[in-house]
Parts: sequence; structure tokens; C-alpha cells
Amino acid sequence: MKEANEVRLNIGAGRTYIPGFKNIDISNKADITLDLGKDKLPFGENSVDLIFSYHTLEHVPDYLFALSEIHRVLKHRGRFLLGVPYVTLTEYHLVNPYHLHNFNEFSFDFFDVKGLKGSAAEENPILFHKIFHRFHYIGIFNLVPPPFRSWSRRHLFNVVRKIDYGLIAIKKLDGVDELFDEQALREEFDVCLRSRIEYGKENKVQNEKSIRFLLRGIYLWWQGRG
Repeated sequence: MKEANEVRLNIGAGRTYIPGFKNIDISNKADITLDLGKDKLPFGENSVDLIFSYHTLEHVPDYLFALSEIHRVLKHRGRFLLGVPYVTLTEYHLVNPYHLHNFNEFSFDFFDVKGLKGSAAEENPILFHKIFHRFHYIGIFNLVPPPFRSWSRRHLFNVVRKIDYGLIAIKKLDGVDELFDEQALREEFDVCLRSRIEYGKENKVQNEKSIRFLLRGIYLWWQGRG
């Protein structure tokens, strides 16, 4: 899906960066330092192809301002890939004073003309179309049948640790129904996530074939962190 000369942003880079991206964060380690809840992104309208953001939007006080800036700079059908904590995670989310917003599978329907856009008395140009969302289940909920998973998400806490989204920006309504490769977008999300490098550890080599690495991967999957 990536084409040559694409403009790609990693928003909320934190302690990591992605090579080949413009890394943006409130930290002065980033390529571009700004406050996403106050400062406009230094890019023109319809100039960005891809934005990746991982566990950032839950921290931004003016979430709608940040989302409007993301929508502004993305091209029509530009990809917006993000991961955030799931709403009913009590451990480290609902009790975290720095987490200001909650997300579930319906969060971005309020910006989708095929979803809930217009159901609130809002006036903003933010339009996204959701291509996928993906749950990261915790423990035994990885193994139970899908109908019980759905019931559990609606009635229990600590079933899902985090949720990923693949969205496309909509700038003209005649493009909403165009086909989009869901699997390719999921894979692009995973590539972005794996490509993050912690500042100061650029030369660290990790043996991905080791048993220890494999066991850690299984553990993270079981915990809903993978």
C-alpha cells in the first residue's frame, strides 16, 4: 500500500521513533515538537498519506482539536492507524489520571457518515471511515467463543486491554464506498508498530528466533499486550 515519496507521520512518538516517518511529540526528542491538543500540525491540507498514533489520543485534553488537525492534513483516503486502551480496562487505564478519554469499537462511528455522524449536535468537518477495529483480549478471553466474548465486552471489566483501528480520511463523500484492502491495512499497522525504535537503543540486536523471544510473544498475547 505504501508508495514512493509518501508523507508519513508518527504522532505521539514518546520514547520511540519510526525511521522514514516525521516523528511528532511534546518531547524535544521528536523530529517535530508540539502539543497535539493546542498546536496545529505544520503540514498543509491534504498533504499527508499516513498517520500512525499509538497510545496517544487518550492523553490529549482537546481530543477534537487533535482529531480535526489529523483529518485536515490527511489526503482523501489517507490512512489513520491508531491504538488506544479499551474503555473497560481498569488496570492502568480508568484509574490513570493522565488518561482523559475512553475508546471502544463505536468511538469513530461518530465521525463516519455510514455510522453515527450527525447523531450529535456537532458542527465539524471531521469525516473518517472505519476499515477495521481489532481487540486485544486478556487471558482466558483469548480462547472463549466469539458470542461469549461479545457478551463479556458489554458486561464485564478487564476483558480487552487495548483496541486498534484502521481508518481512512474522507474529504469527499463520493469516495466513502470505494473498496479498501482491510488485510493490507492491518498488516501496515503491524509493520508500523514493529518498526518503532527506542531512542538510544538503535544498535540493540534482538534474536527473534530465540525461545525466550517466542515465549515472551506468547505471554504478551495472553495478556492482551501483543
